[in-house]
Amino acid sequence: MYWQRLFDFAYVKTHDSNVSEEIVQELFVTLWEKRETLQISNFQSYLFASVRNRVIDFYRQKVFDGLESIENTVASDYPLFLEELEKALSDAVSQLPTKTQEIFRLNRFEGQTTRQISEKLQLSERTIEYHITKALRTLKTLLKDFFSVILLLNGDSIF
Repeated sequence: MYWQRLFDFAYVKTHDSNVSEEIVQELFVTLWEKRETLQISNFQSYLFASVRNRVIDFYRQKVFDGLESIENTVASDYPLFLEELEKALSDAVSQLPTKTQEIFRLNRFEGQTTRQISEKLQLSERTIEYHITKALRTLKTLLKDFFSVILLLNGDSIF
């Protein structure tokens, strides 16, 4: 009943039918697995919010994988450039607002989950997600010169 509408919603956001199909399928599998414990008051809203969150997770992972790909390329082929990138990343992170910087470091450098950070800092999980997204956007902008150089050297695209 909802599959096509959820797929269309995901497709508008991702522009990739395979990813959209996977997002919707994973959602329904999760619903089935948790069917006995879930208590949903507005099923349609729950489904669309879940798809939206999964699309956000998809893009978050895509950006993070891109950063890892760059780091791996630089580390294996250009060790001196890696040092410059690490310094640039450190400088860029230090330009973030204090709270955003703290949350980003806890998440990306210490590997803490959104929930763990939320509990530690007494902030909502949505606030933590906002700060992580804000940090990634800012860092992407601040480090765009490094991305460009790596892409030129590698001939690849990370996004």
